[in-house]
Amino acid sequence: MTASPPIVDTLVCNAYVVTMDAARTVFTNGYVAIDKGCIAAVGPMEELAVAARKTIDARGAVVMPGMANGHNHLIQNIFRGYNDQRWPVLDIPVAVRSLITELFAISAVMDDERSYAIVRLHALDMLKSGYTATHDEHFTNVRTDSVDGSWRAIADSGMRGFVCRCIVNSDKVPQAGHETVDAGLAEVERLMAFDSDRIRVAAGFVNYSFVEDPEDMRRICEGARTMGAAFGVDMTDNSRGAGLAARGFHDGQVAYYAEHGLLDAPIYAGKGVHLQLHEIDLLAQADARLALVPMLRFFDGAGLPLHDYFARGIIPGLGTDAPLVTDCQDPFEVMRMTILAQNIAVKAQVAQGGDKPPRDHWATAERVLEMATLGSAAALFIDDVSGSIAPGKAADILVVDTGMAEFAHAPERRIGALVWAGRANQVRHVFVGGDHVIADGESTRWNEALVVREGEAAIAAMIRDAGLEGSLPARRPGETFRGWTYR
Repeated sequence: MTASPPIVDTLVCNAYVVTMDAARTVFTNGYVAIDKGCIAAVGPMEELAVAARKTIDARGAVVMPGMANGHNHLIQNIFRGYNDQRWPVLDIPVAVRSLITELFAISAVMDDERSYAIVRLHALDMLKSGYTATHDEHFTNVRTDSVDGSWRAIADSGMRGFVCRCIVNSDKVPQAGHETVDAGLAEVERLMAFDSDRIRVAAGFVNYSFVEDPEDMRRICEGARTMGAAFGVDMTDNSRGAGLAARGFHDGQVAYYAEHGLLDAPIYAGKGVHLQLHEIDLLAQADARLALVPMLRFFDGAGLPLHDYFARGIIPGLGTDAPLVTDCQDPFEVMRMTILAQNIAVKAQVAQGGDKPPRDHWATAERVLEMATLGSAAALFIDDVSGSIAPGKAADILVVDTGMAEFAHAPERRIGALVWAGRANQVRHVFVGGDHVIADGESTRWNEALVVREGEAAIAAMIRDAGLEGSLPARRPGETFRGWTYR
């Protein structure tokens, strides 16, 4: 008598399966079996030996690991369209100062319910785009309850989150947003209630210039580790070292953090702006988890020297840095920007008499897919459960429709086409820990029309209450804007 095949919860079959396993195996006609939230099996269709309660025929589609947004500010969803108002950005420090003022004005009128409404809108956008996890750096704490709604929205979405509650107290931010380290750590401890198998709570600060006393950096780090929270720093230094020099330190920011004991254990490291080669060495030695933001390196024209990271065995993660940096949260667009940003950096390096990097240190379609999946999962400390498709790992996977016209010319070059022609609206199914959170392109958890309506209402109310109509102007009937007439 022939034994019946084992039955799993979900089978995705007839797919082009990109596993991101150690051998980077691609099954050109393969399957993925999901059971009890995990990958039960993966392989070629001819070796399929399971039955399923639910089957998705993914013929003409790519199945790949879910992507993670490696650097984000969730509540800044309220600033969609901001770049259109402030462009051109020719001086980043000046632009940041203006932005900080407006962010804190918004935070003064952002309560739990309003932040929930706008972050739920943001989470829906990310999930439908193919993100199964996100970072958050929350540092606008005029109202301490704003973070509650933000993180509650991520918990309700089903996404994974590395959510970092920052403490700031320097003259970079308005006085209303200042906290002592003790008060901030008490808030982090309160927020540890959000810690779960999908959400990891962290403490941190934006960067060294956002804390008045350099010793506060050490206190925040030690406090986080004492309470069992993760720790993260946004390694941005748009002053290119001038801010550190004013503190009497004449090396790079990474060395500054190392001097204060922050690299004694693995930490989250965001952006990594203007790092020197020896600083990248320090990050590699410390197992700091780096997530880059390619869009910002177009703002300053610096590009991304990815070859310097690859040469040291680092596969950085990728992030969007919130909708106020780029309204487009599409991870496929981020991958394309990553390749182009390296090109900018290499051209500048060669123009200054340097050499081109060796071929295996260039960003390719395969490499940026690694960054968006494995690299970002590592940055968020979830690479033990996510970032690749392998038996025993969490079933965080995407089904991307590649049967469309833009892919028809390249069926055997599907990886390149996925990166160079992929778009968020080609994502058909999203699973997080086996939960089918996006099915046939639609949320299974939320009424999307309601999410959009309530998110838009919260955004309009906060812009009004904060007095920021001039910074985020509408185009209403009866008004003229930039010489265009609206009727």
